[in-house]
Amino acid sequence: MTGEEILTGRTLRVQSGADTGQSWKFERIAERADGMHHVHVSRPGGKLGRIHREFHPRVFGCEITVEITWRRSLGHAACRAWAKADDYLMAGLFALVPLAFFEHYHWAEDIVAVLGR
Repeated sequence: MTGEEILTGRTLRVQSGADTGQSWKFERIAERADGMHHVHVSRPGGKLGRIHREFHPRVFGCEITVEITWRRSLGHAACRAWAKADDYLMAGLFALVPLAFFEHYHWAEDIVAVLGR
């Protein structure tokens, strides 16, 4: 199915190997630790529920293409930067509250002394 996006839940049939002709339900694309992408599929397994497996896309006659546009990459980086800046600003505000009470307590005598004259 070159050039066509496969949606979750679609039935895929094995095109090569010993299990040629078996049908599997497409679940998701799984990235392995070595950086390769595999197809995560499942099918009914009798008393055990569903059997989950990961196969190389070639087994189903598929090819995986991962496309990330520069706009999406830049937008994601900007959102993460704003989230970090927002977290640090909130942490700074929370840190200023105890400091304000501390300063208020220590300057209280001087303020009363100046106003009491």
